[in-house]
Amino acid sequence: MGVVEELKSRNFSLYGQMVALLSGVLLIVLGGVTIFMHLIYSILAIVFGAICLIIELPVFLHICPTGPTFDKMVHALKNHWLRFATYLVFAIVMWSSLAHSSSVLAIGAATTTLAAICYFIAAVKKQAQITSSLLGGSGVHNPGFDPRYATQV
Repeated sequence: MGVVEELKSRNFSLYGQMVALLSGVLLIVLGGVTIFMHLIYSILAIVFGAICLIIELPVFLHICPTGPTFDKMVHALKNHWLRFATYLVFAIVMWSSLAHSSSVLAIGAATTTLAAICYFIAAVKKQAQITSSLLGGSGVHNPGFDPRYATQV
């Protein structure tokens, strides 16, 4: 299944994944750009961005040396509600950076908020967690397909 079909699927889990990846990249880049103006919030943005990428792309768990506690925490975030809460906390912290002064970190806060909203909608609709085929996942499953009747390979 192609990316276009995935975008037409109305699966907010996929939308949340794409927005969270964008948010992770933006947080890392914008955190690096503003590191001399907002040291604490920039470091937090870089850390949050890295966590976003690790949550959404589990292959980073194999690349980055992490401990078993961190690995268990990331694997526990398969639930839409937990991802919603995680991204909401990240967004609140990034929005609080605006209390210090306005900066481009608001862009990262906005995309993280959008990711939280997408995962909230996916949780409310009880949509399945699906990884985009663009990122090596299986993409959107055929709603008419019943895996109970599939032949074992």
